[in-house]
This record gives sequence, C-alpha cells and structure tokens, in this order.
Amino acid sequence: MKTFTPSLAALLLIGALTPALAANADTDNDGIPDLAEPLLHTDPMNADTDGDGMDDLADNDPVLAASPIVAGGAVATFRIGELLVENNVDPVAHKDAPDHLEVQVINDGSTELTGFTLFYTFTDADSGATEAYVVHPAVSIPAGAEARIHVDDGTKAGHLRANPNSIYLTSVAGKHVTAELQVAGMAPVSATVEKDPGGAEVAD
Repeated sequence: MKTFTPSLAALLLIGALTPALAANADTDNDGIPDLAEPLLHTDPMNADTDGDGMDDLADNDPVLAASPIVAGGAVATFRIGELLVENNVDPVAHKDAPDHLEVQVINDGSTELTGFTLFYTFTDADSGATEAYVVHPAVSIPAGAEARIHVDDGTKAGHLRANPNSIYLTSVAGKHVTAELQVAGMAPVSATVEKDPGGAEVAD
C-alpha cells in the first residue's frame, strides 16, 4: 500500500479539487498534478526528475538522487576541462547563451569513449538546500577529441533537459555546483564551480 507525506497528500488533494486540472493535467503521468510539481521542485515533463530510476510520486526525495558513482577502477583516460554554470557561449551561433550546466569532456586516450554517467549537484548558498541529479548523456568522444555536455532546455540535439523547477533556476542565491563523470570500469573524475547570485538565467 502506497503512503504519502502530509505535504504531498495535500498537494494531490488540491490538484484533484482544481477544475483547471483537466485530463492532461499530469503531463508526465507520474501521479503528481502539473500544478503541484513546482511546489515539489519536480519537472512536470519528466516522471523521474532526478534520474535515479524511481518515479517522482514513489520517490521520498524526488530531486535528491543517490550517487551512482563507483569508487576505484582503471585510471580515467578522460578529464573535465571546463565546468560552466554561467558565461556560457553558443558554439554554433557564437553568441552568449543562457546560463546552464555545461561540462567539457576531453578524451586523452587512444580509443573512443561512450557510456558516460554524469552525477551533478546544486547546493543553495543561502538555504543550504541540495539537489542531485543523474543523467546519461548520449555522447561519443573520439580519441584525442572533446565534447560538451549541456543540461539546459533540452531542445537542441545532444542537449539534456534541465529541471525547470530546480533551485538552480528558482533561487537567486549563489550555488555550489559539483559534477562527477564516469565511464564503466574507469575511476570517476570530478569538478566544482561556484555560481554567483543572480535572478532569471538569461543570455549573458
């Protein structure tokens, strides 16, 4: 039998009683009405917001995934070059891009790399709230080459969808951001960056 926290139960009740929530009111079919998702900081278009393999309704903390990163393994033949959360640039248009998580991955090895797991966290400098997400970017990096993983609005090829209700976008406080990247069988690599306080994330 499924149990709900009081806050989630209240949100579900509100959703059930709100006439504006029609047949398509739960876009991602996770059992949480779209109007309630911002209050839970979850994504109305992603049934598993934090990427941990559990639907948001069944997840006790739907924006705080446990780390899937495994210690040990062979020395990684790749590294994180840049970890950006502001001052992003669109490499095609050569114009400033809205602030988002961008990870430059450099393959120093002699073979192509695929099958990456990216685990990243945002910690709000004012409230101390932390969110953690797992994604599996579909990138292939030839030997001696590099690629960039973008977590933003997810509308461009190779870009991953960011949670629009994340504290990254909804809090104006500074953020401490971490990223850990791993390929099966290799040791993980990591990087951290601080995001300055600011409002809505727009092109710089």
